[in-house]
This record gives sequence, structure tokens and C-alpha cells, in this order.
Amino acid sequence: MNKITCDMCMDLMPLVKDGIASADSKDAVEAHLETCAVCRSLYHGQAPPVVNTEKAFHKLKRQIQIFSVMFMLFGIFFGVNLTAGSNVFYNSLIMPIIGALGYILLRWKALYTIPILLLITHGMTNLLGLIRGQEHLDIYSLLMWTALYSIFALLGMVIAGLLSYAFRKEHSV
Repeated sequence: MNKITCDMCMDLMPLVKDGIASADSKDAVEAHLETCAVCRSLYHGQAPPVVNTEKAFHKLKRQIQIFSVMFMLFGIFFGVNLTAGSNVFYNSLIMPIIGALGYILLRWKALYTIPILLLITHGMTNLLGLIRGQEHLDIYSLLMWTALYSIFALLGMVIAGLLSYAFRKEHSV
């Protein structure tokens, strides 16, 4: 006996109830009803279980926010670690993306949150380099690089803010 999907079962249910379905269709529906509680409740006229879509949407939104924060922190850490290498100029691409993501998550609070995160991350990586005896930056270089990365992030925040404003205006017209 071939198993049928819920969609197929729902299509065949009216035919089975009216008694005009073939024997194979009737057997397939009955076999499916034995294993599927949702279709069984629909067949017997009961409403399917209600899914709280607002709660599900809130949970999905929260998961996306958590993923975005983790992605932003990873981007900051990755970008800061490029400072001492020859790939430092990739930060001109990474930091505006971090800024835009920061704007999406925090709106204009990102103006001070991202520079603080950059300074903390840069300071921690520099301190670890100092402890390990690896190359590290002096305090002035650290502040200069943090300010430069903050400017790039600010650029991304402004672009994201302007796009958000433009799309909001477009929808209201």
C-alpha cells in the first residue's frame, strides 16, 4: 500500500465521506488516518490544533536576532584580528556590514554600542597578544584603528538608516 501525504488525504476525504471514492483511495485514506492525528481530527469534523502564530513568529524573530548578534560579534572579532596582517583593508568591507547589521538590531543605539564593542574587542585581542608575547599595538594605534573602524561602521549605519527611512516613506505613500 502506498502512503499518501496529508494534502492528498485532504483532497480524498470528501470523496471518501460521500462514498464515491475507489476502494484503493478509501484504503489509502483510512491507512493515513491511523497514523496522522491532524487528518483524523479533520475527517471527524474537529478543528485542527490551533498554532499560536504570534508566538511562533516571536520565537523565530528572537532566533534571527540572536544569530545576527552572533554574526555581528564574529565580524567584529574577525575584522579586529585582520588589523595586524596584510588583509587589513578587508575591514573597509566588513565594518560597514557590521554597522548596517548593528543599525538593524539596535537602531541608532548602534552609534555608541558598536564603537564600544570594537574598543573592547580590540583591547582584549591586544592584551592577549601582549600576554602571549606576540605583536601588539600601542594604545594610540589601538585607539586610531578603533576610530577608523568605527567610522566605517558609522558609514554602514547611515546607509542602513537612510534605506530604512526611504522604504518607510515609500510604503506610506
